[in-house]
Amino acid sequence: MKVKIALGQIEPGTLKKEDNFKKMKNYIEQVSNQNVNLIIFPELSLTGYNCGDAFFEVSEKIPGPTVNKFEDIAKNNDIYIIWGMPEKGIDGVLYNDAVLVGPEGYIGKWRKHTLPGHATDKVGPGAFPDRRYFRAGSKSPIFKTKIGNIGMMVCYDIYFPEISRLLTLKGADILVGISGSPAFEKNIFEPLVKARAMENAIWYAYCNLGGKEGDTEYWGGSTIIGPGDKETKVPGEPIICKADYDKEDLVIGTIDYERTAEFRPYFPVLRDIRLDFYEELYKSAEDIT
Repeated sequence: MKVKIALGQIEPGTLKKEDNFKKMKNYIEQVSNQNVNLIIFPELSLTGYNCGDAFFEVSEKIPGPTVNKFEDIAKNNDIYIIWGMPEKGIDGVLYNDAVLVGPEGYIGKWRKHTLPGHATDKVGPGAFPDRRYFRAGSKSPIFKTKIGNIGMMVCYDIYFPEISRLLTLKGADILVGISGSPAFEKNIFEPLVKARAMENAIWYAYCNLGGKEGDTEYWGGSTIIGPGDKETKVPGEPIICKADYDKEDLVIGTIDYERTAEFRPYFPVLRDIRLDFYEELYKSAEDIT
């Protein structure tokens, strides 16, 4: 199956939900006549990342008002949409979500599993406010759709290879990672995305924020990476498309799931998994204090 994917690397306005929604809607309209099957937007693209205590005000139930609006757009344009937003859960508990809707309506959400709480002098204290405002997600679903089985992750989740491996073993055809990664992380983050595709021999679509939000500069660099090249035997290839660095951009690429089946016999990382290492890993992780 071939799937055409767009990456909407937007620059968000802090707390400007309506403006950000209109920007995403405009991107969808731009690709709607190009037979795009799926469009992906970055982490917290609906609200921006620098909301502070106002996250409690701009968060929504999922499904809720914004999900309903994206549902209508998805149905009218026969397209799947993934975007990031803060979710208001039970008793006002917040989650940092990736949300998926399609022509059939609301499909599901991924609550960010791993929450950074560290900061850096390069961008000032509180650069990663997740632990202050959000609760970590605990469910790791695969979403079955007409364009394949989709696994989603949010930002820091990508740093942990266990998450990508779990979603791959659960049957994902493509992994989707969305992030709000600032400029100083580029040299750390960019190779990790390729590594996640390589170590699972799977398609990976990554969409990051671009431009500037307050004092935070985002490096962009959204990309679609293949499971590997059968001819060259090189994993983590090909690079289907690549967005500009540091600014807004919209790129489109077509993937082919047949490449996964063709390449995995040449790079059998899933066959070669050592289950005994997982048990040792679990025991060792328990000892970390």
